[in-house]
Amino acid sequence: MQKQASRPGADFELWYADGVRFDLLPVTRSMWRRRGSRLALPTPGTNVRVGVVGAIRYPNQHLLFTHQLRTVTAALVPPLLKQLVARAKRTGRRIVLVIDNGRPFSAQLAQTALEAARPWVRTFELPLYTSETLNWIERFWGVLKDTYFSRMLTQQREAFYDDAVRLLRRLQRPGAVRRLMLRTPPEKT
Repeated sequence: MQKQASRPGADFELWYADGVRFDLLPVTRSMWRRRGSRLALPTPGTNVRVGVVGAIRYPNQHLLFTHQLRTVTAALVPPLLKQLVARAKRTGRRIVLVIDNGRPFSAQLAQTALEAARPWVRTFELPLYTSETLNWIERFWGVLKDTYFSRMLTQQREAFYDDAVRLLRRLQRPGAVRRLMLRTPPEKT
């Protein structure tokens, strides 16, 4: 499908979609400590979370997203689909949207919105429990968490939500996602 979408004059665009949550307080993925001892990490207070459902286009990596405070829910899917349908109508090319069977897309609200977008947006659902490497947007979310959000400083706790959305909007500029991904070496498996 990627080869077909990359061809000049293709009659469809290939997009990958998924939900992610960004946190003000960084998540410690691993740390050395003495066996049997408990490690307490002091935090600066209450966490602030931003729930995002986004889609990224293959191969040029154009980003569309919707957001809300705290969690990723199915309520974020209809506004994203509205953006995708508007793009499909503008370009005259239908959209194939690759999704996993995660909560935001499997909920009834999202399924209804996907059905309504059917003439312009068709879904390709990845099988349950597939590798995250099949959904092309997963690496993008990982790079954002490891680079920007793990080092993001805000003046005030309350500013994190606005700063996170501002960062994602900057990544919507032409070529911004590509430059970010080129600077980050691929994960070693």
